[in-house]
Amino acid sequence: MSSLLSVASDWLYQLNPTLSATPPRADNDGELCFMGPDGTRDGAILCKDLLYSHATCVGSWLLPPEHHIVEGIVVTAVSLLILARTVPKLSQMTEPSMIHIQHPPGARLASLFCFSMMMYYKYSGYPSRVYYVTMPCNMQWALSFIQCFVLPQKWKRAQYTLLQLRLTYIMSVIIAIVTPETDDCILPGEFAFYWFNHILLLILPAAYVANGSVSCLPQVSRSNAKTSSNVSTWTFNRLWWQFSCAVFSLFYFIPVTLLAIYSGLNLNFMLHPPHDHFALKGKWFRLVATTMLATLFLVSRAIVLGLEKTFRKGRLEAKKKQ
Repeated sequence: MSSLLSVASDWLYQLNPTLSATPPRADNDGELCFMGPDGTRDGAILCKDLLYSHATCVGSWLLPPEHHIVEGIVVTAVSLLILARTVPKLSQMTEPSMIHIQHPPGARLASLFCFSMMMYYKYSGYPSRVYYVTMPCNMQWALSFIQCFVLPQKWKRAQYTLLQLRLTYIMSVIIAIVTPETDDCILPGEFAFYWFNHILLLILPAAYVANGSVSCLPQVSRSNAKTSSNVSTWTFNRLWWQFSCAVFSLFYFIPVTLLAIYSGLNLNFMLHPPHDHFALKGKWFRLVATTMLATLFLVSRAIVLGLEKTFRKGRLEAKKKQ
């Protein structure tokens, strides 16, 4: 087993031996951002020789390859177990005949515009910046684009699942607004676009809730079939929360981590935590971050549930006045 781990660790390290053992600080002119091709100082690149916006995003081998592999295996096993237990229940709870997805006015245009602008800015930046499309908020636009232009409308379960994911991940948008990372917004109009697209990412899911396309409340079956009409609101939201957290963990601990190592970019802070973060420290920072995000995703669903109940109460009062 140890020899297998050693082989896998060597392979992972060879994906990018130029990463430094410690997180580089872009504001230090003498700091090494990348080691040489063989992992030594021969041919190393100083942070001052890169664009500042690039230097601030450079990753590291703060976590050794062995740690990445072991942690990735554990997270994958737990996530797959959660999915195996959750997906059948969600499938049973979701009755396709009761799903009616309607894109709010302007949703398709907004998705096309924001997804296109996001891709334009990523392709127009420093080398490898395009990999930042994997950041949570950018992935929200990818999900929106897929929902509006890729998935057929008749694929009701898939459409509904994407909307439930977007509802759960709303807190990632709020985090981006409260603690903005705008150091690399240097292209014309990019800073303004950052704020514009994040505000839209809050409005669009709320619009889908308002028009009844998606809900944090269980479906009320019109048949005698065993559906979510027998499920409590708490259970309904807990299952969608578990599903969303498992999908999020699988995506970021496996493909995004591999992409971060390969590209040399600290994508979603999967290689090292933000400098001087109050809570994310030490070699287990990713598990701490995952726990914190899972808690915030539960808050997301509570916020949307409260918003949905407000919408329904408002519509009910409006009907009474008519």
